[in-house]
Amino acid sequence: MVRLLLLFVVVACFVIVLRIVSGLFKNQAFPDAKRRNSNNSRSARRKAEPKAEESERYYRDVLGVSEADGEQEIRAAYRSQLGKYHPDKVTHLGDEFHELASSRTKEIIQAFDYLKDKHGFK
Repeated sequence: MVRLLLLFVVVACFVIVLRIVSGLFKNQAFPDAKRRNSNNSRSARRKAEPKAEESERYYRDVLGVSEADGEQEIRAAYRSQLGKYHPDKVTHLGDEFHELASSRTKEIIQAFDYLKDKHGFK
């Protein structure tokens, strides 16, 4: 009876850990997980780029700011996102997380640069 209970506890813990790890790849923590599996070819990267008319909305979504937000809110969101997804913060989790975090960081920097250039703030 005790062995059966112990086996049940071990299986339950395994299922919980599996759901947590798979949730990291599906949720907002690492949204580039699906794109990474596409061999990172040039054509795959081009498909991920937004169209010209949707680019500002796309970049605002990357930073998590609304269209009404101004320079101060964009800068605050940029700093917050960089602090959250910086590759140095996930080095202890392994190479896969480090690569995902670095691609997310590049996307955040690209979004900020686009909005900064478009709206003309320094």
